[in-house]
Amino acid sequence: MFARFAHPARLLAALFTAAVLGVSGAQAAQVLPLNPPQPVENDGKVEVIEFFAYGCHACANAEPMIHAWLKKQPPDVKFRRVPSVNPVRGIDSIPLFFALEAMGQVDRLHQKIFDAANLENVMLGHQPTLLKWLDKNGVKPADYESMLKSFSVDNKIKRAQRMNQDYRAASTPFFVVDGRYALSGVGPETFQVIDQLVEQTRQKMKAAAAPAAAPAAAKAVPVKAAPAKDAVKTKQP
Repeated sequence: MFARFAHPARLLAALFTAAVLGVSGAQAAQVLPLNPPQPVENDGKVEVIEFFAYGCHACANAEPMIHAWLKKQPPDVKFRRVPSVNPVRGIDSIPLFFALEAMGQVDRLHQKIFDAANLENVMLGHQPTLLKWLDKNGVKPADYESMLKSFSVDNKIKRAQRMNQDYRAASTPFFVVDGRYALSGVGPETFQVIDQLVEQTRQKMKAAAAPAAAPAAAKAVPVKAAPAKDAVKTKQP
């Protein structure tokens, strides 16, 4: 699944944003300012989010590129995945992702799910088939279904649904840098553009932090005591 932003006003905003940020490359016209910007943690790190769907071919193709990109990132860049609210190939990625995350199985199975859905044509959108596939891959169906009903997973599902709406993630893959700038789709230059946006954000954060730094303390000028003759005399009782 991949949808380009085709609205003329949006394309104009994209070109304006790319020019202001100094972003270049074929993907520059796809950089869109989020309006309103979404809040990010004030932790000194640049956040990059990927909205994805397990049944999305483009997302599956992006995974190796994401892994290669992540290996090059410094500690001040944090990356997180948010599943899409829209089922692709019948797969509801949100509950699947968060239930497996709560079970500590996402790192082990994330790529395998992409491969099963997009290369092996396993019908993971069919619940009995999904449960059978999970069982084959070391996840007990009863444990999985129990986790789906847990309070923590339910909260994460609801939060992801809100994020999809707030970030206007209408296509996948959909990348967001610093809660402000979005890129739709993936191509050879996508991560080059993301790196440019990350660097722009990094410089902006440094500039914002500079005035807040405490200035060097000025030397205190000693205040001379008033001469005794000028002192105010107190009246003796």
